[in-house]
Amino acid sequence: MAYDYEVIIVGGRVAGSHLAARLGKYGFRVLLLERDNFPSLPAVSSPIIFSATMRLLDEIGADETAYAKNTPRLHQMITIVDGNEIALNIPDYKGRDYAYAIDRARFDASLWETAMRYETVEGRQNFSVSDLVWRNGHVIGVIGKGKDGTDETFTARTVIGADGRFGIVGRKVGVEKIDAYDEHPTSIYYAYWRNVRYLNGKASATTYDGDNRYGYLVMDSADGETVITIEGRADSLDPQAGKIEAFYLDTLRQNPLLQERMHDAEMITTVRGMKNIGNSYHQAGGAGWALVGDAYHQKDPLDGQGIYNAVTTGKALARQMLRWKQGELSWNEAIAEYDKLARIKTYPMYKSLQTRVQTSFYSNGDLPIPEWAQENLSRWMLDDEEFMGLVGKFITRELPPDYVTLMTVPTMFGAVARGVRKDIEKRIKERIPFLG
Repeated sequence: MAYDYEVIIVGGRVAGSHLAARLGKYGFRVLLLERDNFPSLPAVSSPIIFSATMRLLDEIGADETAYAKNTPRLHQMITIVDGNEIALNIPDYKGRDYAYAIDRARFDASLWETAMRYETVEGRQNFSVSDLVWRNGHVIGVIGKGKDGTDETFTARTVIGADGRFGIVGRKVGVEKIDAYDEHPTSIYYAYWRNVRYLNGKASATTYDGDNRYGYLVMDSADGETVITIEGRADSLDPQAGKIEAFYLDTLRQNPLLQERMHDAEMITTVRGMKNIGNSYHQAGGAGWALVGDAYHQKDPLDGQGIYNAVTTGKALARQMLRWKQGELSWNEAIAEYDKLARIKTYPMYKSLQTRVQTSFYSNGDLPIPEWAQENLSRWMLDDEEFMGLVGKFITRELPPDYVTLMTVPTMFGAVARGVRKDIEKRIKERIPFLG
């Protein structure tokens, strides 16, 4: 049959716009559909991006000066434990030694415009997909309504769901979860503020400890705004219906150091968030369809890799679709290869995330070190140059997550040993001043 397009992508935010641009670069005729109008904020997101993500965006011609306009570069990630500040300098990775706490409304609009610059890519905003079109067991198009409410149908050789973890494409094809991780559920709440003081006069991403069940993340973002996030155990962050804002504000008041920075601050958005965040993969594709971004792989935002996952899975899918278009692979072979490559890029970090969630919020003191050392563990590790250097290379993807995972235990024990030595040396110098 004759199709209207080669590819229809449902969802025009990060995963969808990025994939559309890559496919446009390869010459595919693409229709990109988005139910919202840009610029606008997504339902939930308080993101940070690092150099690895920006390099992937460079490949589609995305303009950093546009998507990060008036957004401060974050050269440090600071952790405050028991009142002590420990700074991680973001390492230089292929020319960038900074991150951004991006404004998603600006970021998403910029990526959409990037996709629209490709001649073979068309876009429709304010278009809500309501169903899929099937023929002989294959997905061949979508049905939806535009801004005027008129039903419209578009057909394509394949339909891609880039419409998030609750997207309609995945629901209509009956996709199931794979490798789900639900043992340690977390929840997250955040809002944007104005007039939050910079820490030490510089923009940064700063974490504050809570009570071992949750923590705070404060990131300086665009236009002088700051996003303040609370994340932790789902059973601890469980506000009553209709009282989410009061719960959020009351939880912020529990940290006096954070309150100092918020002395003159004003909350300028509603409180947003998500309860019992899902962690899983989905089937990558089937007869005439595929999933990308959160629709394919969703996970806890604790490691700050959500946007990286959206674009790296998009790159893997676009490459295999090109091979399919050129006749090198059948559609089923292309989907299988896509799934394999996407997992290579994302699965090691996914496993590392599971360990981090457990140790951050669910450890209950049962760490594999002596009890006497547990109360000092965070200070020793965060103050250790070797350990923090490894962390920096981990978050920027300079080192693959599986390598870092293998190194975590010996590096942790090394940090503990060096921390104990430093403490002993400090006490000796305090008692015998002339040794200093």
